[in-house]
Amino acid sequence: MMSTKELFDKLKKEWPEIQGDFVPELWKKTYKEKHEKTFFESVDLLQKMENMSTEEAEKKLLDILVKITFVETILTLQGRQKSAEIFENLQKYQNNEPSIPFCSPEDVESFCDSMKLVFRREISKKYRNTGVQSRRFIQEIKRRLELGDVINVNTIDDVIQEFRTTVFNKYGQKFAEMEIQLDFSSLRQLSVVVHGFKYNDEEERLYLDDNASDFLDLHLPIFTETIYFDHVLKKDLSRHVSGIFMLNKTGYPKRSQYFMNSEDMFQTEASLYRQNLNTDSPHTFSTMARHIMPNHPHDNAELFRIDQVPFSLINNFATGNAGSIIFDRKKNKCTMLNATKFLKRLEDASAEHRNT
Repeated sequence: MMSTKELFDKLKKEWPEIQGDFVPELWKKTYKEKHEKTFFESVDLLQKMENMSTEEAEKKLLDILVKITFVETILTLQGRQKSAEIFENLQKYQNNEPSIPFCSPEDVESFCDSMKLVFRREISKKYRNTGVQSRRFIQEIKRRLELGDVINVNTIDDVIQEFRTTVFNKYGQKFAEMEIQLDFSSLRQLSVVVHGFKYNDEEERLYLDDNASDFLDLHLPIFTETIYFDHVLKKDLSRHVSGIFMLNKTGYPKRSQYFMNSEDMFQTEASLYRQNLNTDSPHTFSTMARHIMPNHPHDNAELFRIDQVPFSLINNFATGNAGSIIFDRKKNKCTMLNATKFLKRLEDASAEHRNT
């Protein structure tokens, strides 16, 4: 069995560091050769949708994929940006190519807004990448609605569970199964941030919009397999997740392992290197913000902000005094084990309440 160091040495050779340089011909070759099945399936679909020749469909799709790959890579390496910032960075990474496939920030904005499956525009007007599983899920929702399935607040949980059985990620399975929750919190939100859908508030049900067939990103599977979609060592600086984390263990060298307690990514892992640690300390809970590393073998995020949570904030839920937890009508010492039991009780109670 390989050691952790041996595994990462092997992965670094297999997965070279992601570069931002504009290399359109290399990208086109990669899509046609390393994504052959999905690429040519998408070419066939595009040919039928727009009534064009195979050559025309292939050229159009490659041009779109080059644009997506360029913008997606810049966002991965540079973080969330407005269209003007993206355009500026695209020019910096032009490499030796005579031109880039965008002529202005407005051109970048128009393209990103036409590919809402791949790019999410935040309230700040900054763009970020969406998750691979979120893209797959949206296309699956579209397929189900076309078949006449009813997708509403009563059926969506079953739809999600069925979808999770189709998810496979060699190193980040747990994260991949939960990834869609980072991009969508409700059916209503889905209908707002992704074109082609509409939500009926009275029925609490999702429908396809009349113009859903016009949006290529809802139909072509290659958009779920952009070049770096499965890069094991990818760290996407445009994607963040934050929440409450609980210390699990400390190993060598001074490496603290945390599990996320927030519902959206429950039990996903994060690591922190720190000098001093007391596992009986009240500060075994922290609020953390993390960059997403979706395919990583050990941690699916890299921490970039940490705030300690005083235990008394949690005790207030149980009207206990700082330094103790009240459950089973008894005052219990504030330890890692008792804190876990207490949170498990809260989690079970919340689940029971949601089901009533």
